[in-house]
Formats: sequence, C-alpha cells, structure tokens
Amino acid sequence: MSDVLGLSIVVPAHNSGSRLRETLQQLTRELGRDDVEVIIVENGSSDNTWEIAEDLALGSWGFPVRAVRSEAGLGAAYLKGASGARGDVVLLTADDLPFGVTDIRSWESIGDPSALVIGSKAHPGSTVPRSVPRIVMSWGYRLLRRAILGMTVADCQGTLFVDREWLRRSIPSLREHGYLTSTEIVYLAQLDRKRIIEVPVVLHTGHARGRTRIRTSDVWDMAFGLLRLRRRRREFLAMSEEP
Repeated sequence: MSDVLGLSIVVPAHNSGSRLRETLQQLTRELGRDDVEVIIVENGSSDNTWEIAEDLALGSWGFPVRAVRSEAGLGAAYLKGASGARGDVVLLTADDLPFGVTDIRSWESIGDPSALVIGSKAHPGSTVPRSVPRIVMSWGYRLLRRAILGMTVADCQGTLFVDREWLRRSIPSLREHGYLTSTEIVYLAQLDRKRIIEVPVVLHTGHARGRTRIRTSDVWDMAFGLLRLRRRRREFLAMSEEP
C-alpha cells in the first residue's frame, strides 16, 4: 500500500448501515488504486449505523477505513470528514455511490488535483436516465443559481473532488449543513477563481427509478439558502483575498 494518500473518500452515513458494506465492497472491486482512504461519517442516525461503521473500519479492504461521527446533516458530515482527511484531494460522495466509480475515473482523467471537479449529472457525456420531476427540479435549481449567484456550472449537487488544503481553509467560512453545502463550496470556489470542471458520470439505474429524497419544502429552503449565500458574497470575496 502506498504511503502517500491521493484521495480521501468521505461517505456520510445517516441510517445507512445496511448499505455501507456494499459500498466498501464496490470500491474494493472496482477502484483499482491503493492510495486512498475511506472516512465513514455517521451523522445523527437513529439505527445501528454507528456500530456497523465501527465494525467495518476494523475490516481488511486494501485501503484504510475510518469511522467518525458528526452532528446531523449532510453538510456537517462532509465538513467533519474533510477536517480529518489525509489525502491530497477529498471526494464528497454519498453512502451508496450513486455513480459507482465512474466519477473517480473521470476525475483521474483530468490530472489536476488543484481543480474543483464535479461529477456532473448535467454533463452532456453523462448517462443519467431521470424522471421528469427530477429533471424539472434540477433545471429550476440551475436557473435560480444562475439568477441569484451568477453561477455558470450546470450541476452543483453531484459528487465533489476538492483540494484538501483549500477545503480546510474554507471550512471556517462554510455555514450550510444541508443540501446546500455543495453549492456553497462551489460558489466559494467560483468567487476564488478556482478552476472548476464538470465531468461525465453514469448514474446507477436504481437512482433513476427511485423517488427523489428532496421534498417540496427543501426547494423553498434552497431558494432562501441561495439568497443567504448572495448576502455573504462580500465575506466570501474577503476570504478569497486572504494570503
């Protein structure tokens, strides 16, 4: 195993103990690289997810697996995992690897660890058979981002590959702990004039058939959240100008 870690994979785990073993098995089968670590972040589960994560961290996977805990919320899990990551690049993904390792393959082809890379469902090369409601919601959110924040990326809700040191410096300025966390990170990167690249992914069929986890109330929350981010523009710009 390599002594240098190139990639830290942060896996948020909320009531997802039954999925974690398959996630690690899939990475073991398909990843084909040993310079990685996996950080499972249990965040506010009401089942035995934490106990399962601890047990899996003791297993032999061909790469280190750690289990940590955070406050409830996807964003809280991401930031907790990123704060303890040891890889040069941090991958913020989901507990069931919605793109398998296709996003990792696309990221590897870029060859720029300093860039912020998005595993983008909106990339023209992506294979994403989604339902009409999902398509409408995605387009609506994209238009809101562009109108309120001037964001040009097509998809902020995919997986993110972020330079660890830049992300750690940014953590004190990040306030969103829900679905908006990835949007906040991408927005800050845009204001910081960081290179942002969207890469193609293949969405698992089960995700295309499954119901969206986003509720109508979440859409309103996201809209108001974008306005919150807009009000913090000066703060973000001041942070990006710090040496």
